[in-house]
Amino acid sequence: MTMEVKTYVFGSFYPRRTPGRATAGLGVNLPRLAVVVVAALLAVYVFAAGAGYLWLHVVRKVDQITLWDVAGFRWKQVRREIAIRQFAQAKSAWDAGNYRTAYLLYASALRNGPDNVAGRLAAADFFVAVGSTKQAIVLLEDGLVRAPDEPQLITRTLDLLASIGRDRRVLELARQQQAAKLSGPSRALLQTYEVQATLATDGPVAARQLLDRYADLRKNPASAPVVARVMWENRDRLAAIETLAGYVEAHPGALDAVALLADWQAAGGLTDDARATAQRACARFPNDPSARLVLIDALGAAGVPAAREWEQAVASYLADFAAQPEAIVRLGNLAGRRGWVSLARGLYETGADRYERLALLALFYSDALGHASRWSEARAMLADLETQISEGNAGLLALLRQRQVAAAAAQGDHEAAREYARRLAAALGDDPDELSLRRRQFAQLGITEAVEELTPRGVAAARADRR
Repeated sequence: MTMEVKTYVFGSFYPRRTPGRATAGLGVNLPRLAVVVVAALLAVYVFAAGAGYLWLHVVRKVDQITLWDVAGFRWKQVRREIAIRQFAQAKSAWDAGNYRTAYLLYASALRNGPDNVAGRLAAADFFVAVGSTKQAIVLLEDGLVRAPDEPQLITRTLDLLASIGRDRRVLELARQQQAAKLSGPSRALLQTYEVQATLATDGPVAARQLLDRYADLRKNPASAPVVARVMWENRDRLAAIETLAGYVEAHPGALDAVALLADWQAAGGLTDDARATAQRACARFPNDPSARLVLIDALGAAGVPAAREWEQAVASYLADFAAQPEAIVRLGNLAGRRGWVSLARGLYETGADRYERLALLALFYSDALGHASRWSEARAMLADLETQISEGNAGLLALLRQRQVAAAAAQGDHEAAREYARRLAAALGDDPDELSLRRRQFAQLGITEAVEELTPRGVAAARADRR
């Protein structure tokens, strides 16, 4: 029988239960409640883990994620695997020509996997391909901050900067990365880029002095092309050829180095050596237009003794690569640089019916005319081409203006050269790197009026006049 004790509180009575006994109306069992709560939380956890796992595998198709990754809340691993999948999907979209989808996938993949070096490099290639070079540089420099000792990132970032004339930025990054006390191959790589950028910005003497400070680079096989170029620019031609020849022997597949070696050998009067270098490249890469162009160039440098071989090489090239517009454009570029007027004219005339990028072939034809000092014809050609290029095609207009400046200066028409330089500045827009690059090129050619117009002050004055 339950014993009750009535207590008087504020004028009323209420029954008080004996301590240690549960009330009949509020029977709370804490241990049982805890079990129920834990079971409920476990059920939610199992459901969430299973749903997350199924979503990743069925919806996102990320098969590399395990149930343990999801159950263990290994979010970094999950995001890394999602990024790998997205990078692959982005590449497929790019190959299929779906650039918008590829852009979105690359952007998302970089957020999920910012430390994925291979994916970051692929994304940079995509952005360069679609004309977003600045965006490619931003993501490459961000990758370099994350992985400063990664040789692929160093190479890709600094090569891209150098290719658009941002040699000052190359110097800045190379010195900045070296200050991080990197060692081994990465340090030598950065020093090599510093020498290369110094050669481009401050000239051969400064580059040689820096190379003397980094004496170990002369013994570093990977630095040989840059070391050789510094020697060549300082007129140590034989040593440059020997250094580059050693590099080519160790890297026969490096066609850029092979082409440069053959060019130097021909320029140094070693035409037989140049021909042999080119023939070895063709034997190794018989179906590569680059190797065949090296042979055509080497045979052309030999002059009359190799004239018949040169004609046969050109005919063979045209027969093999006529269906590739890019290959024809590359041959036209070579013809323009070497002053092969007949070949450049032939490519331009036949290109009117058969090839894309006709305007480029026209520009290369004007180059060949200029090389042969036929400046009046070159200027007439450029004037005719100007009527065919729309104002919206800034890239092609910039190429045209550069040639108009050079042709006018060659004929002593300084006012025309100055006016074309102003128009070049307008075509280049607000790109300080391009302006700097073109300014250096005209300085090397001694076209002072163009240099003046491409300075910041000159560009500002030209814009004020246009208003």
